[in-house]
Amino acid sequence: MDNELIFPPQMNKIFEMLSRGYHICIDDGEMYSDLMENEDFYRKMFELLGFKLSENTGAIFYFLPTDEKINGQSKNFMAFIAIMYDWLADQGKDPISALTEEHFYIDQLPHLTIDQYKKTMGQLDINDTPTLLKQVQGLERHGFLQLIDNSMIKFRKPVSRFVTIFTSVSDGGCD
Repeated sequence: MDNELIFPPQMNKIFEMLSRGYHICIDDGEMYSDLMENEDFYRKMFELLGFKLSENTGAIFYFLPTDEKINGQSKNFMAFIAIMYDWLADQGKDPISALTEEHFYIDQLPHLTIDQYKKTMGQLDINDTPTLLKQVQGLERHGFLQLIDNSMIKFRKPVSRFVTIFTSVSDGGCD
């Protein structure tokens, strides 16, 4: 009888990605499959390490914050996606489907070209294209979008975390 422990195959990669703030979804292939197949193991292991895995709502996995504060980066991410949501709605599009189904070129984003959005971005010290690109790269590192050739973005399923908040607010769900 062999007493050797067998760990899930993607364990190291999954922990590395989640601990950096990445959001794992079905688009992440093997990591996602391993998490789904071994979800109870991962929950228990991460809890022992002091981390809490999200509740798998929308089949997106991430570590929940350890405190109630929203850090500056999260606020910037939320502002970036809120601008996209508002801009798409102003164009008469369904922002939810447009965010998840369309692709967008960085040089055509509204963040620095439309006055009301430019003002919001300025309050976040994002005033030019290189700084905006850094913001986009941060969103990519956390799994919210895919950056293609440093010029085009395609949002990934984890963007739904933010979209849920916007939908709730626009439907009058927040008191």
